[in-house]
Amino acid sequence: MGKLAILRKMMFALPLSEANFDVRGFQVNELPRKRLESVAKTVVKGYNTALETGLSDDLMLNRSIIKTELVGFYNEGIGMGLYTLDLFSPFNKNRFWNFIKGEGKNHEYMSYIGAGIACGVFFNRPFENFLEKASPTSGLLILNGFGFYYAYFKPKKAINNLYIPKSVQKDPFYIECYDNGIGRALWFYNGGNPEKIHQTISLFPENRKAGIWAGVGLAATYAGGVPPEKILDLKRLACQYDYMLGEGSVLASHTRDIAENPHEKDTTQQILTGKSAKECNEFAFKANVKLDGRRYINGEHSLKVFLEEIRAWVKYNLNDDNVGKVIKKIVYEK
Repeated sequence: MGKLAILRKMMFALPLSEANFDVRGFQVNELPRKRLESVAKTVVKGYNTALETGLSDDLMLNRSIIKTELVGFYNEGIGMGLYTLDLFSPFNKNRFWNFIKGEGKNHEYMSYIGAGIACGVFFNRPFENFLEKASPTSGLLILNGFGFYYAYFKPKKAINNLYIPKSVQKDPFYIECYDNGIGRALWFYNGGNPEKIHQTISLFPENRKAGIWAGVGLAATYAGGVPPEKILDLKRLACQYDYMLGEGSVLASHTRDIAENPHEKDTTQQILTGKSAKECNEFAFKANVKLDGRRYINGEHSLKVFLEEIRAWVKYNLNDDNVGKVIKKIVYEK
């Protein structure tokens, strides 16, 4: 390890223990704990390796040995690490962007989220310049990372005090994206426990609950860790926001499909959306194509239009009586 790499590690690296539930003070639920700690440690490993190696062959070699199902989380860490280096480098500020254009192209979504975590860690960095360079249709996922950072690392501030950074308050959709990250962190904060998640979300004002439930659906699908009956409990407790769980589930499935790292089973998608992972992916792909690479559509953020179309599709599916029968079969006739 060179002197520069040692300096980077000293200044910015995180110990793997930061991913432990007892260190974070998260709800201890032994069933999903091992899984969720493994996910968080994979992110930290990707972050620390990117700090040490920068964008290099060594970084890609390390990524190649990560289990396929976990590699998305490693790329989230890579995005966080490379963007951290760019934030503090006086000259080379394109490591993150070169990664997105090259080896990280299929992991763009998770890398954007990782960059958002870096923005939160390092003094609430502004994200407007980032959005100018990012994908017009998905760059706002940086705010998902922003929200995740605050709820995961500063839960008293984000959850108890309902904190929203001033830069996020500029636009209602910014807040929704930020709240998606809050919801994603709650999956870890509450140890995948549906009752605890419901209780925590009840602390938030009504106008923020939908975005948070969508984030929970994303994490439940992408990170997982609980059996089908717990996913059904989650859906019941979400009540009128069950379709938001479905929105997040479709986005998670779509993200995994693009990156070619799907789950072996897709029961969560079937419970939360009424459709298989394959059907979710096909719909999301078609909805994404309609965006045609535009940043705004009729004055709305294109990501907002994309999510609203997914939402409407999930609502339609969940109102189908046959879907209810399929879900019961998945849960009770395993």
